[in-house]
Amino acid sequence: MISILTLLLALPFAGPQGRVAKTDGTAAMGTVTAAQLDGVVFEAGGQATTVEPAEVLSLSLGTPTPMLMEAERFLTQLEFQNAVALLEEAGNAAEPAWLGVDAKLRHAEALLAWSAFDPNRAKDAVSAFQGWLATYPEHFWVARARIGMARAMGRAGDIDQAAQELQEVASFAFEKNLGKQVELAARMARCQVYIEGDQPKLARQRLEGNSGLVSTLKTAAQDAAQPIGLRALMVQQWTEATVLLGDAIGTTDGSSEAKSYWERTLRSERGIGVDARAAGKIAIAQAAREAGQLREAQFALAEVAATMNAGPETMARALFTLGEVCQELGDTPTPGSTYFRRVIERYPASPWAARARKK
Repeated sequence: MISILTLLLALPFAGPQGRVAKTDGTAAMGTVTAAQLDGVVFEAGGQATTVEPAEVLSLSLGTPTPMLMEAERFLTQLEFQNAVALLEEAGNAAEPAWLGVDAKLRHAEALLAWSAFDPNRAKDAVSAFQGWLATYPEHFWVARARIGMARAMGRAGDIDQAAQELQEVASFAFEKNLGKQVELAARMARCQVYIEGDQPKLARQRLEGNSGLVSTLKTAAQDAAQPIGLRALMVQQWTEATVLLGDAIGTTDGSSEAKSYWERTLRSERGIGVDARAAGKIAIAQAAREAGQLREAQFALAEVAATMNAGPETMARALFTLGEVCQELGDTPTPGSTYFRRVIERYPASPWAARARKK
């Protein structure tokens, strides 16, 4: 029998063009000849260029092959078993030379994504990340792999071990001069681990206050001296941290306190991203819903769905909640099932789509 790998290897692809997005908003492209903790080296036009780790926002080792694109398609359709199997096979491919390191890391990350739906996959993800780190201990993506491994540890129930790992990653990023973006990403992941592990109070301790992550990211996002690309990333992370804090407050203190938090935030934080603004309106609508003000909640959620161009997770959440509110209003003026279908059709990879399928 001819394997999927053999068939996909036979398909043409655009070549070994690598790309690094830099903190100054520019990009470097060419053949990646090295991607280590001490820098990323490109060759283009017969010349070699080294990009320092702290200057890197994201790195692509080469043009995605048909195998990688097919695996990504499987992931977007929540066909995790097919994606994991294809990436595992791709990790053993000899050509192009960079495919193994990329596919093996994506294999671990696919297992991590699967674990959000099936917690039994979390330990498999931990093992896959550990295997990758043992094979590529000096690769530029070490911090990325360690953050992924810690997230998997948290989902496997090892919250304390995950938190310790992420604390060490933040220190590692500082010691290796990997850039503020990596250190702050590790701190963010630690808060996510606490929230997923039902320890929202610990997340709040690290998110709130003058030295908390939300304030730190806000300062970085508004610092005009920061390179433009880094500042844009800081806005994204500030937005994400703000949403995490709102979720933590809602869990610890209830929807009324979450509403107060979001009303203050939306009133004062003009530069924050649209995802935070949409998440705030959803939280305020949820408070109205719990207070029995269903029409008010419905109107607010409909406004988010119709007018805000937030990310897939936030929009899926808005549509799903709107569907539930419509059901509670007797399916007027629109049946709740209409919004559940939209979640499934528009955001099939969201956990909200999995919940909508059960409605």
